[in-house]
Amino acid sequence: MSRAIVIGSGVAGSFMAHKLLDLGVSEVVMLEAGREIPMGDPAWWFRFVATGRTPYQDDYDTTEDFTSTGYTSKLEGPWAIVGSRIMGRGGTTLHWGGWTPRFRPEDFRMFTNTGLGIDWPYDYATLEPFYLQAESWLGVCGDSKEEDPWRSGPYPFEAGPFPLNASPFIEAFENLDYNYGHLPVARYGLSENGSSCRTTGTCDYCPVAGRFTGDLPLKPLHERQGFTLRLGSPVSRLRMDGRSRVAGVSGTDLSSGKPFDLDADAVFLCGGAFETPKLLLASACNEWPNGVGNDNDLVGRYLVANAFFFTNGIRANPKRMTQELGFPSLVSRQFDTEKEQATAKLFMTMNYSKPYIDLGAGMAKGQDRAALDASLVAPTSFQLYGNVSPLPQRDNRIGLAKGTTRFGLPRTNIDTPAPGYNEDAARKWMGVMEGVLNKMDCENVKSGTYPQRGDHASCTTRMAMNENEGVVDPMHRVFGVKNLCILSNSILPTLPAANPTLTLVAMGCKLVKEQGAKLVP
Repeated sequence: MSRAIVIGSGVAGSFMAHKLLDLGVSEVVMLEAGREIPMGDPAWWFRFVATGRTPYQDDYDTTEDFTSTGYTSKLEGPWAIVGSRIMGRGGTTLHWGGWTPRFRPEDFRMFTNTGLGIDWPYDYATLEPFYLQAESWLGVCGDSKEEDPWRSGPYPFEAGPFPLNASPFIEAFENLDYNYGHLPVARYGLSENGSSCRTTGTCDYCPVAGRFTGDLPLKPLHERQGFTLRLGSPVSRLRMDGRSRVAGVSGTDLSSGKPFDLDADAVFLCGGAFETPKLLLASACNEWPNGVGNDNDLVGRYLVANAFFFTNGIRANPKRMTQELGFPSLVSRQFDTEKEQATAKLFMTMNYSKPYIDLGAGMAKGQDRAALDASLVAPTSFQLYGNVSPLPQRDNRIGLAKGTTRFGLPRTNIDTPAPGYNEDAARKWMGVMEGVLNKMDCENVKSGTYPQRGDHASCTTRMAMNENEGVVDPMHRVFGVKNLCILSNSILPTLPAANPTLTLVAMGCKLVKEQGAKLVP
């Protein structure tokens, strides 16, 4: 008999649980601090349409759950993570956009190319076949003819169409000689674990579970022999058996308030870039006085997240364009290249929700047909989004704050004394996006930045070739502990401009292929 513990029920945790059972592990116990959250529920969907409220609205961090010092840039204050992550069954992918671009080849060689950060232990070519497996697992739709970066096989599903409101952006990109293509997304097709998209345009809460979310693989998991999910079960520490082996975990059952100890042959940390380093730090013991895996003071360091920008403009709307899809299908990676890597790369998409014409609101106000017709062609808002790659800064870190949250987890301390991105590059990219809207004949063009919520937070237990540079080895094992593995954004060596979830799942596919039964020693 063998038992593996998986901490976290998001996309990484559910993936890992399936694969461990496939490998013949007798018992897989998944521990999740949060609660059951109803997804794909038509009744909840009607409530969302009527009120804008989702069933996970109360499962975000609150301002009482963390302390934050430092700044995002020289002009912005500390991180404010409310709204960035969900504590519950399925994790933060319950609200994610489903964007699943691949990293580009240069993203794996940041130090070689720029002298910043570190290189990954392997290159794009090594991970490429596992990208194909990850795209199948997530049910990604994309244009297989687009080969930048190159791919060795097709997407599992065809790309979502360009809606009419993408046409002005496409025309501007072509006039500026910027490349553009279809944004790969984990919806519209049919995932191995979910339903097909029906394009309701309400992707913040889908009535049919047509977008991949971390809870979808949990449904078939409950039908598999040997799997147990324990909700409301935050883990407070790892219990060590000497220095090189974890014996199990300790935690609390929130429903009863009683503590528990659970033994394991192997433990897999899949709880994200905040909770994973916090658990290692909270598990300090005689053998690891500074926290498990933290002999070199690297646990929690190199905290990064993508910086998000927008550029907005107003233009006439003679074709009566309005939102058609609840997700963007147009992307430009013109400036997501090796040439820009030393300062900041730009991943540019259109805001799918603009322009938006609310005829229902006009009708509710008693507007007549003429007024409604006029609103359809009136000047309206168009907008671009920009993801910018962050700077790897050693002093930016996650740590333990005093007290616990309502989920029974230690409060989070976020300390970011160093700038999280290159501000000169950010201003340059704002100018580029403004140029696109100017080419569209927009007026009143303005740019801005979203507050740093920690979306795509990564690198806090980064993977490296040796323990002097990172916390886990290329086989995802915490240096010095043979049966403790991490599958989380926290292990990314560096974070580029593109969204990381697809790459994380690809890394999991590579781990399972190369380690197999060795994962549970």
